[in-house]
Amino acid sequence: MCNSLKQCVVTVFLLCGWVLAASSSQAVEKKEVVFYPTDVSEAGSFAYLRDSVRLMLASRLAPIAGGEVRLENAMQKKRDFTSYRVMSRVTSTKNGIELSVKAFRPSEENSLQFQSVAKDNKGILTALDVLVGDVGKLLFQVEEPEKVSNKTAKEGADNVDVGAMHPDRLYKTTSGFGLSITQDEFISQTELEVKATERYKSAVVSAQSKGMTAGDLDGDGLDEIVIATNTKLYIYQLRDQKIEQVDTISLPGELQVHAVNVADLDKNGVMEIYLSSTRHKEARSFVLEWHPTNGTKWLYKNVYWYLRPLVIPGEGLVLAGQQSGFSGEMMTSGIYRLTIHQGEEISKGEHLLLPGSANLFDFVFADLDGDKLSEVVTINRKEQMQVYSSALELLYTSPSGFGGRELLEEYTAPIRLVVTDFDNNGKDDILLVDNELYSPKMLKNSRLYRNGQVRGLGWDDGFVEMWHTNLFSNGIIDFQFFAAPQEDGSAQGRLFVVEPEDATMLENIFLGMGGSRLSVFGMSFISMKSQGEQ
Repeated sequence: MCNSLKQCVVTVFLLCGWVLAASSSQAVEKKEVVFYPTDVSEAGSFAYLRDSVRLMLASRLAPIAGGEVRLENAMQKKRDFTSYRVMSRVTSTKNGIELSVKAFRPSEENSLQFQSVAKDNKGILTALDVLVGDVGKLLFQVEEPEKVSNKTAKEGADNVDVGAMHPDRLYKTTSGFGLSITQDEFISQTELEVKATERYKSAVVSAQSKGMTAGDLDGDGLDEIVIATNTKLYIYQLRDQKIEQVDTISLPGELQVHAVNVADLDKNGVMEIYLSSTRHKEARSFVLEWHPTNGTKWLYKNVYWYLRPLVIPGEGLVLAGQQSGFSGEMMTSGIYRLTIHQGEEISKGEHLLLPGSANLFDFVFADLDGDKLSEVVTINRKEQMQVYSSALELLYTSPSGFGGRELLEEYTAPIRLVVTDFDNNGKDDILLVDNELYSPKMLKNSRLYRNGQVRGLGWDDGFVEMWHTNLFSNGIIDFQFFAAPQEDGSAQGRLFVVEPEDATMLENIFLGMGGSRLSVFGMSFISMKSQGEQ
């Protein structure tokens, strides 16, 4: 996501269900509508609206115009007379926030100009409504389409058939503690039974989460949860069946956060927090420690690498990194082991041998077949899961994709892959989030998601879904999972999920004030085979 507002604004358009009520009498020829960056040179404290205003105009006007959308990164020296051209501006005045649009029809040099004023940020959406209506009528001679109510849109999302992806299988569902687990009937009867066992009371974060992870940061036996936004880290702790916020850490400015992980690489008993982010499309990552008594200690600031602690088979935890790409690319090819010594800078080490298409956050090592040799499991750019042998021979490609979440323009954020053995059979299993992709065709470079589920996959010369959770209708932003084997052959797990608090809260989402909801569930995994052998 270029920033949080880009994701929110386009999501607003889709969740509100704008539809085009076009009749044959209103049919128009195919058009191309070019939207230039919003001018915020005189916007003052409202400059953050730059991307959101342009994207809201594009998402609303494109279906009205009935044409293709092109988003230009800058004004062109050579004028374009073949397309509709829309230029927008945000100005901070003593009377409030002035929103204006200058638009040109194809082959015309004279512009149509529109203006609307909001007294404060709460009136911005209304002001944009006025602009969209006026531009639609005068520029395209088309009325604005009808709106579908938030209630109707929400009801439609809630009624999705969770078994629709596998019509040839029978499923059984167990519900409890706010978590529904659906399993393949054959698997559940012969191999594994999965149940929800407890739920910690949910916590609501006032800001939009960009990533989440969990771990025992200070070694006291209690799990901490780290939620990252673009401006702060929120530290929560699980205690007495409650999720309690214990600290907030402010981050440096202008960051676009996309991943947060924890690991004790220096083996001092306190986990480091590895925050991977960008600033102006270049890597800016941070490493810090948090302790309930000693507070926050910044270990490394402004690291010019994307960072991720990574488990390498036979070696354990290492720090891996990837650098920014060129010409607007988020990442350059090549993932490296990074050398980190206390008091010294993080430095580049040896190149890790991985599939050429792998990015830093889109792969894990896993022994899927129990032969003590680790395969490489990756998510490709089509969001398909792929498995490579230890010799990097391609073994498997999933027939369909697993939905991710938006990151930067033309890129999706990592889909966290968790390696575990939840059925205690000596073979690694994979957990991941599957969000439903529903981007509009008119915004080809945006990837937007809803209806998220956590899926548990086992390996049998291809991935077999063992179980999945109920739908989280607003999509899942991030998740984490831990499992501990028990003496009787079962396993106890803990699932952490962070999701948008309420995607129908239009004003909050558009203004970048939407919250996030954190939930933690207990799970049990009982192997029928191990029970039968006892």
